[in-house]
Amino acid sequence: MVGVSDFELMSLSEKMQFIRQEGHYLHYRIKGWCKINIYWLGSFYAEVWFLYNLKDIGLIRTYTKATCLDPYLNDLQVPMLFE
Repeated sequence: MVGVSDFELMSLSEKMQFIRQEGHYLHYRIKGWCKINIYWLGSFYAEVWFLYNLKDIGLIRTYTKATCLDPYLNDLQVPMLFE
């Protein structure tokens, strides 16, 4: 398993390949000109910032704490199970 330290040493294209192969897509959010996808990679999370105007990946951020999910929870709509 690749840890966050090894992941951060990868090139952008290697990171994207690893995310596509091993990542579990969780959710997305919009911020300005960016669509930000978040993935779970076993021992850490990775945010992929896609720049709409350039049609390219701007950056990939890594997190080791679940608090990084807070901005995504605002958009999440969970239906009431017991009404």
